[in-house]
Amino acid sequence: MDVNKLLTEINSCIDCKDCMEICDTYMVTNDELKSPNGRLKIAEKVFSNNQISEEERISLYTCTLCALCDLTCQQEIQISEIIHSSKVRLVEENKAPLEIHNKIIRGIIEKDNSVGGNPEERLNWLPESYKTKELFEKKDSDTLLFLGCMSSFRVKESALTPYKILILAGYNFKILEKEPCCGEYVYSAGNLDVAKKIFQENIELFKKIGVKNLIVTCGGCLYAFYKVYRKYFKDFEVNVRHIIDVIYDLEKEGKITLKPLNKPITYHDPCRVGRKYKSGLLYSEPRELLKKCGLEFKELTTNPEESPCCGSGSGIRGVDSSICIKIGKELFNNIDTKEIVSSCPLCVFNFRYVNYKNQMDKESKYITDYILESIRK
Repeated sequence: MDVNKLLTEINSCIDCKDCMEICDTYMVTNDELKSPNGRLKIAEKVFSNNQISEEERISLYTCTLCALCDLTCQQEIQISEIIHSSKVRLVEENKAPLEIHNKIIRGIIEKDNSVGGNPEERLNWLPESYKTKELFEKKDSDTLLFLGCMSSFRVKESALTPYKILILAGYNFKILEKEPCCGEYVYSAGNLDVAKKIFQENIELFKKIGVKNLIVTCGGCLYAFYKVYRKYFKDFEVNVRHIIDVIYDLEKEGKITLKPLNKPITYHDPCRVGRKYKSGLLYSEPRELLKKCGLEFKELTTNPEESPCCGSGSGIRGVDSSICIKIGKELFNNIDTKEIVSSCPLCVFNFRYVNYKNQMDKESKYITDYILESIRK
């Protein structure tokens, strides 16, 4: 970590406060500490070895790291990266993370998942008719379908429907009988040492079972494997793709056929499948697939890269769930369809949570739910 470089970048801020106009946490709290501008000032204190208050520490951990502020900054400051680096610095000084993060990190270490699920129930999404035939990592394939914690335990259809679609398309892949956590939660919490240990263990596992291609369903897993692993392990050369990228190619190749469903939906671009992943790579693919499913879809923004966060990124739900509920409600207030679809199970989970808390009569679905329904039709 180059502290001088970080401080130089922070000090290039001209206090225009444009970032505050697009920050989801600031807009629902009206608290300057919970804005990109306010968090930059806190980060400056952290890197200058100045004391920060408990309120300021919590403010860093209520950032969703959605990176909208990075797009808006006139000085091109990578604000979200600086906020994350300040968390790493606090952890190095034994001043972070918060207890809720430590609890979840202990769960990841002990149970291999970030949601407190029983490891013995990780494959409960897979029906017995498939499970009895499944060879898991023993299967002769160099492609691994990595489901992730949210898909395995909380939004199970986002594990099952991709699995079924790949089988219907005759795609050669395997899954793990005992899948680990990708470690993105630990990384976002700033505990870099533990995160890197998890990354290393997963890389060794992939090498052991001959994985050359990785297909993921979760935005967090995609961001971790595609961007973060490569940042710290230059020899990580596994080809990483989101399930939508794969299905898009399968449809183009005629391996699956989509029939019209004729219903209106709103599509949501997850932060870690869009601007935090690789700009533009997965914006057109989901839209083209939804069109071929005969769905009349509405947009949240005119520019997909500026799509709002669902409100639950970077572990904010555990720190202050009221913020993610307010962010989600604001998003719901801006859509006029009953159904909203996303390509990240965490977003789907949070939308359902927001809907329940606000009793708003919205339905949230994972994108492959529609694709499988369209194939079957």
